[in-house]
Amino acid sequence: MKPHLLWEIHPGEHRMALMGNGRPVEFRLLRTVGAFASTYAGDIRVARIAEYIGPKKALVHLEDDVEAILEPAPVLSAGARLAVEIGRPPLPEPGRWKRATCRPCADIALDDVASQNGSRFGAVAAASGVEIIFVQSQIAHQTLSTLLAGAGISVQCDPAAFDAVDFDELEQIAVTGEAAIANGQLSIERTRAMTMIDIDGSGDPVAINLAAAREIPSLLRLFDIGGQIGIDFLAMPDRSARQAVDAALGEACGTLGPHERTAVNGFGFAQIVRPRARASIAEILCATRPGQLSEESRAVALLRAAARSTGYGTRQLVASPAVIALLRDWPDIVAALQKQLGVTIELVSDSSVRGYGHVHVSQS
Repeated sequence: MKPHLLWEIHPGEHRMALMGNGRPVEFRLLRTVGAFASTYAGDIRVARIAEYIGPKKALVHLEDDVEAILEPAPVLSAGARLAVEIGRPPLPEPGRWKRATCRPCADIALDDVASQNGSRFGAVAAASGVEIIFVQSQIAHQTLSTLLAGAGISVQCDPAAFDAVDFDELEQIAVTGEAAIANGQLSIERTRAMTMIDIDGSGDPVAINLAAAREIPSLLRLFDIGGQIGIDFLAMPDRSARQAVDAALGEACGTLGPHERTAVNGFGFAQIVRPRARASIAEILCATRPGQLSEESRAVALLRAAARSTGYGTRQLVASPAVIALLRDWPDIVAALQKQLGVTIELVSDSSVRGYGHVHVSQS
């Protein structure tokens, strides 16, 4: 089957998989609520000068209270407003958020800012350059007439095509950072300095390293991992083994797009640097707590479970107080889901609930 983009639409989130040779090669999440819904690289936004923090460098506040670093910053008084282009959105790191960056757009008037931002969904679809497949024809046509209006993109409905991808499993791999290879396992861990990839396994270390070298670039592309990436290969017996692993890694990196790479050194360490214009899949799912779903992701997962639920009675969405508080902050999403299901939705806070919660369907 030709390359194509599988597109799932859920309350608060769109999940997409670019398929090639029968497997997902790029997995993307687009949130319509929460911290990852408002600011993307390339957006034109209105910013207000908060304070100058260095030569030609200022802290600014965007309209939704997102903080960003403006550079080069024009000389303006505190409180002045100007149009800016987002260079990098806010990015979550372990335990903290990294501020967004932006630059001034002197040629764009404040009144014209809203018209400068196109559809993010259309941009993702257009970038893939392939046909888009939805589960239901009604959703396909609605999306084409709204989110993809004017994009000149072909869409179709084919539920069977989704048998080739398990979005939930992809999310689980991204959250845990653990991926299997032949006779071994890769462990992907986010740190503030870089993404570290450790290799473990039993048997011939060179064979395991070769399997890892061939798989790692695919995982970086699949989960949209950018920035600095360090790879710690298993100890190898000699230089020729290191050269073989380095050659395999270089060949596999051919599908990565723009990047820089160091050779595998005598300690079995290599580094890849990729552009990082947006949050990776793991960052979207876990935010500042690597290895576990953020409250936002739990709330989105609970909405998705409710949308998939069957029955005729009231839906009770039961979750931790933090998750329920988020859902109460998203009344439009909850109302749309209630209309879609044709039932009443009740939000129930329970501090004893683990995970993202559960959906109780009343049949009365």
